[in-house]
This record gives sequence, C-alpha cells and structure tokens, in this order.
Amino acid sequence: MSKRLLPVAAFAAVVHTAGTEWARRPRPRSPVRGCVVRPRRAGSTRGRIRARPPANISAFTPGGCRAFTLIELLVVIAILSVLAAILFPVFASARAKARQAACLSNQRQQGLAVLQYVQDYDETFPNGICRNQGPSKGRWGGQVWPGEGWAGQCYPYVKNVGLYACPDDRGARAASGPGDHPVSYGYNINLVTGGGGEDAEQGEDETPPGLPLAALSAPAKTVLLFEVSGVWANVTDEREGARNGGIEGRHFSASGNGLDNRLYGQKDWSTNVENQYATGYLGGRQPYDRAATQFADADGRHGDGSNFLLADGHVRWLRGAVVSSGLDAEAETCHQDNRPPVAGCTGGEFHAAGTASEAIEGVGPVHATFGTR
Repeated sequence: MSKRLLPVAAFAAVVHTAGTEWARRPRPRSPVRGCVVRPRRAGSTRGRIRARPPANISAFTPGGCRAFTLIELLVVIAILSVLAAILFPVFASARAKARQAACLSNQRQQGLAVLQYVQDYDETFPNGICRNQGPSKGRWGGQVWPGEGWAGQCYPYVKNVGLYACPDDRGARAASGPGDHPVSYGYNINLVTGGGGEDAEQGEDETPPGLPLAALSAPAKTVLLFEVSGVWANVTDEREGARNGGIEGRHFSASGNGLDNRLYGQKDWSTNVENQYATGYLGGRQPYDRAATQFADADGRHGDGSNFLLADGHVRWLRGAVVSSGLDAEAETCHQDNRPPVAGCTGGEFHAAGTASEAIEGVGPVHATFGTR
C-alpha cells in the first residue's frame, strides 16, 4: 500500500468507529409516551417519530401514540365546569354593573336637561301638563296629578328618547303604540307647589307652578328623579299628546312622592299597579298589601338598590331604606312621620324627613329625601 493511501484508510477507520458508537447510543424518547424519535440526519430539519410497539396495545392509538383515557377526559371536563361555575356569575355581575352605569349616565343627562329648563323658566322646576283646558275638566285642567308630563316638558333639552329608558327596565319594550316610549324615571311631585297635598288649590284651568330653586334647603339631598317601570308616554311632544289631536302614549310620564299607591302616571286621578316604583321599599315603609302594591320588588332595580337623581344634578346609587318618602316636610329638622317628635313639626304619618334629618326611627340614616325643606 502506498504511503498516500495510509491517511485515507486511517480516516475511514475513525469514521467507522464513530458511526458504530453513535448507533449504540440510547435513542431519545418523544414527549409522547410509547414513541421513539430517530436521530437527526444531515440535511433533515427534524427527527421522525417511529412507533414502538407498546406492551398494552389497547391503551394506544393505531398510530402508536398514547391517547387520553376516559378518566383523564372526565377530570378535564370537571375542572372546566368548576371554572365556568366561578366565572359566569362574575361575568353576569359585570354586565349588570355596566347596565347600572348606563342608567346612571341617562339620569345624569336628564338632570342636565331639567336644570336647563329651570334656568329658562325663571328658576322654577317643571310642573307637568294640563291635559285639557276648560272648567268642566276639574281642578288642574285634566284631572291629572302635578308633575305628570315632566318628560315632555324637558324633551327639547334632551332630544333623544333612548335617554328616558333604563337598560334594566324589563318592561321597556312591552308597549308598541306610536306614542309609547318607555320612561324609566319618575319625578318628585313635591317639586311642584303643593304637589299632592290638599293645600294645592289652584284655579279650575290652572296647573300649579313648579317650586322655585331657591326654595330648596339642600338640593344635594332632595330627590329629583327616581326609577320606575311600566310607564310609556309620548315624550317627543311637549304636552305628551294632551292637546286636541295630539298623539298620546299609554300614560303620562309619572310623578310621585315615594308612597305606595302614590305613583301617578294615569290620564286621570287614579293610580294603577301597572305603574311601579323600581326603587325597592322606601324609607323603611312596608306595603299594606303586597299583592296590590306599586313597588316592583323589595330591593330595587340594580342589585339591592337603584339610582336617584338629586336636585343639584348629581346621581347616586342608594338602597331604598335610606331614602325618606312621603309628603313634603314642614321644616328641615323634621323626621319622617315626625318620629321622634320635633318642636315646630306638626305633620304626622306619611310625611318625608327634612333635609337636616339624619335618621329614620327604627330604620337607619337618611341619605336622601323626597322633602324639599
């Protein structure tokens, strides 16, 4: 053998020895149990998987790789079910909060509209409509209560019927007449002079005027708007269709003082349980007959409370128990129903607390009131 061939033979022997050692090395296993990965070859991008025959062929797929067992699938399903049970109520609560926030925004817009009305009408609050003219129609013109029709009066400052509806008002789409727009908010009747009281005698054809803004002792504590349900009115008409030939809705936009059977939305002097408070029971008062009450439920539209627009224009979520309902208080310091008695307060049952009252006897603190003094 020539000297030139000796290095070549030596190199071939080294390559042969290295290849033999490589073949004897243990082959790496795939993360998939029961599968073996072939070593990579020059020019290949990845190893190929070759199935090794398993000891228990029934536990593997025809391709040779192990599949999930029934127990493993059931465990995964159980874990997903637990996660769903935890997360779904969270998502539902988040959606409810979003609807509550949209309702609060609607009321804030309503507050701006009412305050613009107040500025344009000599610093007086809306007083509602006089349904028809003529002495034959009785006191206040059409025998409708003061404050009814407030939404139509304020519509020129809103110009969006959607702002009158709360997203959580379940009956908002129940009526379908041409003048039936859902109105999810009611007006504090005490903001009309003598609203609801026996001292509110006006002329045969007159509507009592709205209360002057200066007459409010603490606007930040006096209720302006509250949540209601079951009211549909033609808010696009300033008089809500009450003029001769006008298109009326099923009701007029409602007014009330928070007392049961004192929510007014009908086209006469009557009240009806189809018009309901969506505030929960107010001021700790319980309905006399829960089968014939104007309260939709005990808690309120949004969780265990509802949104209230106060007379200074800000909106708060409050539980019904901390909002005093009733006829207007005689003085700032008067308590609800004059319990406990306060000097100078002669009003008895069914009177709201004054704005300086701090608590309702047997109930708790007062955060807002239907009283204006």
